[in-house]
Amino acid sequence: MNLTATSEEAIIAACQNIVRKKGLSAVNMRSVAAECNVAVGSIYNYFPSKSDLLCAAIESIWIDIFHMPGSLPEFADFVDCLSWMYESMKVGGRKYPGFFSMHALSFASEDKVRGRRRMEEYFNHLKESLLEVLNKDTRIREGTFNEVLTPELFIEYILTLFFASLQDSQQTCDGLIEIVKRCLYRSVLDKS
Repeated sequence: MNLTATSEEAIIAACQNIVRKKGLSAVNMRSVAAECNVAVGSIYNYFPSKSDLLCAAIESIWIDIFHMPGSLPEFADFVDCLSWMYESMKVGGRKYPGFFSMHALSFASEDKVRGRRRMEEYFNHLKESLLEVLNKDTRIREGTFNEVLTPELFIEYILTLFFASLQDSQQTCDGLIEIVKRCLYRSVLDKS
C-alpha cells in the first residue's frame, strides 16, 4: 500500500472509476482508498466526510458528462442546447450506469442537507446557463413569456421533464423537443 498522500484529483478520478465499474453506491472512504492504493486517512485529509466525497464525485461526473469547464458552448438556439444536453447525458448514462437514478439518494442521512445544497448550487448554475441560451435565442416568438410563464419557470418545467425522460430511459428527447418548439417558435405553430 502506498501510504503517502495522494491528490484530490486522483481521489476524484478513483471515484469516477468506481462509479463506472460498480455504481455510485459503491463509493465510500474504504473503496476509494483501495482504488487509490492509500490508507483511508489519506482520503480524510481531503474529504472530511463521505458526503463531502460524494458531493465532489457527483459534481465531477456532471462536469465530465457536460464537458463543462465553466459554461455551456454556443448553440444555434434553445432546442440545439437541449438536444446537446440529452445526447451528453445519454453518453454519460452509458459511461456511468445508474448515475442519474442514484445520485439524489447517495448522501448519508446526517449530511443530506449539505449535500443537497451543494447539488442545488450546481443545478442553479445549469439553470442560469440554460436561461442565458434561452435569452440569446432570436427565434423565440414575441409574447412567449409573461408574468405567469416567465423564462425562469419555463426552464424549471423543461428541466423537470428533461430529467424525467432520462429516468424513464426514453431513447430520444423528440417529444420534449416538440413541446419546446411549440412553446417557443412561431414557424412550428404555423405548420400545425
